[in-house]
Amino acid sequence: MIFIFILWLDRKQIGIGTILNMVLVGFEIQWFTTIYHQLFGYRTTFLIVAADTLIGLILFTLGASLYMAPDLGAAPYDAIAPIITQRTKLSYRTARITQDVLFMVAVVIAGGPVGFGTIIVAFFTCPLISWWNDHVSNPMVKTIDAATKPKEERNQNSAVMLLSHIGKRTYHTIYNALQTTETMRNNMSEYSTSDLRSQLDCSPQHGQL
Repeated sequence: MIFIFILWLDRKQIGIGTILNMVLVGFEIQWFTTIYHQLFGYRTTFLIVAADTLIGLILFTLGASLYMAPDLGAAPYDAIAPIITQRTKLSYRTARITQDVLFMVAVVIAGGPVGFGTIIVAFFTCPLISWWNDHVSNPMVKTIDAATKPKEERNQNSAVMLLSHIGKRTYHTIYNALQTTETMRNNMSEYSTSDLRSQLDCSPQHGQL
């Protein structure tokens, strides 16, 4: 139902990320839940619940930020807040938190499972996604875009800096070679021709280097 709603309001939000999210997330949650119970059992003390909530929220928001940043489509639920932001003056943070709280209220009314983790996720998902966008996902996308552009579209300043670096290295290499040659000439001028020939005839077998 949410997918049809998003399809009607803004088809640009639909992409390969949308399809993969709708098809795979349920299986992935079930798979990772099984692995978690095999590793840690079914213990539900407060410390375990708090640690699970914190780690899960961090990984969940990082994953959401990474898959939405390249604009390859968002999950129907994740696409609601961006559409509200585009059509109103609300910021993404306000729209997302409002959306999460309203859905949480709807779950309470419907008698769904609401707990400590539900409240934390409702209020902290958006701030964390925004933080990951600013510090990880968007810089990563920009770096990949810049690295994969055709050579003629890349920043010319980078090419100039590269050529300048190569020029400086070449200059220092030639200068050092000239200095070494001059030093060798000065050292060789101290020997006569016969001395140089005797040095060339020396070998390690005679104990001379």
